[in-house]
Amino acid sequence: MLATSVVDWNALGQVVLYSLAAGVGVPAVYALAVLGAARSTDPQRRGGSSSAVYAIIAFVGGAICLAAIAYGIYLMTQKG
Repeated sequence: MLATSVVDWNALGQVVLYSLAAGVGVPAVYALAVLGAARSTDPQRRGGSSSAVYAIIAFVGGAICLAAIAYGIYLMTQKG
């Protein structure tokens, strides 16, 4: 089998899995951050406890997205 000797299937599977997780996970977290930001500023919710919960969701989601970006830059700048 030529493909078995040329392709490291384990490494390829890991790349596909991590790419799928990053490609779906980070946008999903960003969508939650946008939802939290939009709902926290809703005039009907202003002053309630749900407004604070949505603001926390927006903050945490934004922080996770920024951390993912920073980690990606860190990985790209490493040699190896």
